[in-house]
Amino acid sequence: MASYPPPAPPPYGFDPKQQRRMAKEQFRMQRDAMKAQRDLYRMQQRGLRRRSLLGPLLLIAIGVVLLMVRNGRISPEHFLEEYSHWWPMLFVFAGAVVLAEWGFDQFMTSLHPEAPPMGRRGVGGGVILLLILLSIVGAGGMAIESHASDLFGTFGSDDQDWAQFLGEKHESDQTVDRVFPAGTTLSIDDAKGDVTVNGGSTDGQIHLSVHKEVYSRSDLDADHKMQDLAPQISSDGGTMAVRLAALEGGSTDVTVTVPDAATTTVTANHGDVRVTGLKAAVTVTANHGDVEFSTITGDATARMNRSDSSFSAHNITGAVALRGRAQDLNVEDVGGQLLLEGDFYGSTHIEKIGGTLRFHTSRTDLQLARLEGDIEVSNDASLNVDRAVGPTVLVTRDRNVTFDRLSGDISVTNTNGTVDVTTALPLGDVLVRNRHGSVNVTLPASAGFAVHADTTDGGIDDEFGTGSMTDSHHAVYNGTVGKGGPKVDIETSHGDIDLRKAMIGTLLPAAPIAPAAPPAPAAPKAAKTPKAPKAPEVPGVPFS
Repeated sequence: MASYPPPAPPPYGFDPKQQRRMAKEQFRMQRDAMKAQRDLYRMQQRGLRRRSLLGPLLLIAIGVVLLMVRNGRISPEHFLEEYSHWWPMLFVFAGAVVLAEWGFDQFMTSLHPEAPPMGRRGVGGGVILLLILLSIVGAGGMAIESHASDLFGTFGSDDQDWAQFLGEKHESDQTVDRVFPAGTTLSIDDAKGDVTVNGGSTDGQIHLSVHKEVYSRSDLDADHKMQDLAPQISSDGGTMAVRLAALEGGSTDVTVTVPDAATTTVTANHGDVRVTGLKAAVTVTANHGDVEFSTITGDATARMNRSDSSFSAHNITGAVALRGRAQDLNVEDVGGQLLLEGDFYGSTHIEKIGGTLRFHTSRTDLQLARLEGDIEVSNDASLNVDRAVGPTVLVTRDRNVTFDRLSGDISVTNTNGTVDVTTALPLGDVLVRNRHGSVNVTLPASAGFAVHADTTDGGIDDEFGTGSMTDSHHAVYNGTVGKGGPKVDIETSHGDIDLRKAMIGTLLPAAPIAPAAPPAPAAPKAAKTPKAPKAPEVPGVPFS
């Protein structure tokens, strides 16, 4: 140890503490410079980054759906049912949008390679959260639909089941008679309860029979509620108004007997409506309930606003019109026009319509001049028309269409389904435009017509033997049968065309409808002295 020289003394003026401070300061300056450089890089990246269009597109789609639900174009129940089936398509849609944006950016970069590189598009946390919420709604709707019977069977879906929580059930009946001058219009407004209107009053009065139900925990409170549910009757000019008020835990079913010639308007918020035996116009608005018209000599008009309600009309001499939303429809023996316009989610049965018919929904538009037989429209994919007089026009999609014994002009436009048409004499022009489905047309063997048939990815088979032209993917058929006449024009894709001939007679002109018209003027009440001048005029008009 003693042989080693002593360490050299530090340079003159050297301060270790100062050196450490300088080293720390230099490290701090380097760290700040790196942070500033990082922040600058981030700002540049934010400037180049662009937002994806997925978020705005989802908001637009949600807004459109809510607007259509609000305006009654879409039923909330029906939309939830469909959405619970198809909600995974949200992710397919989102992926398609992001992929399309990426492809567009790559294309623009290839067009301008000298331009600065574009930043990637960001979806954003809000859009991801929205997709999660929409997925939860879809999965919840699927679960509710799968266990709906158990859920509603446990808790009950009837209003009375919930009203029982307000106390015990109390019932009472009340009858009211009022003078009803001739020419007066009757207006009935029932907030909650069924409404039945019958003709047959011959003493110049209306007769009300009201059945009241209330749920209450005391008899005194029940008596007060019964008084509040008493019908309120007022007259203003030529209108007599009957109003039954709304009351929590209470309902009023009313039966009104009126003179046959009383023009009647009914508004029912929660309850069914039944009108029968009138010889005047009837107008009904039912927000939550079924509607039934029966044996009415006059026009019958209804507005329905609940997709699980049903509508029926039988033996109506005038016109029948239904607008709105409903489930099942059943219309038979209508002497005038028939209009069914709205969204109908169940099955539809129509039979014997003397005037023009129009069935219009968001999926199907059917028009014809007169119906001798019947029409069946299922809630899935079939539409059948039997014995009708044209011109007949059908525009629909995703249906299997069957026309049997239709005379006059026929026009069918369909997508994703089969079309089967059997014509009757007198034969009119037949036009069929179909996509992704076969077409079968049966024509009278004794008729003459000119035919053109065209199919892609399909074949043509005919029993008239006028010839055809075919290549590997396209078949065309042109010809004239007999002396020519009406045009038969058929086009389809991804399906075959079959032309058949059969012994088909002439469709009788209004044979089932004509006997139904005379009973109205020939009825005993129509033969009274005030009605005698009008009796011969009613049957005379259709045959002039």
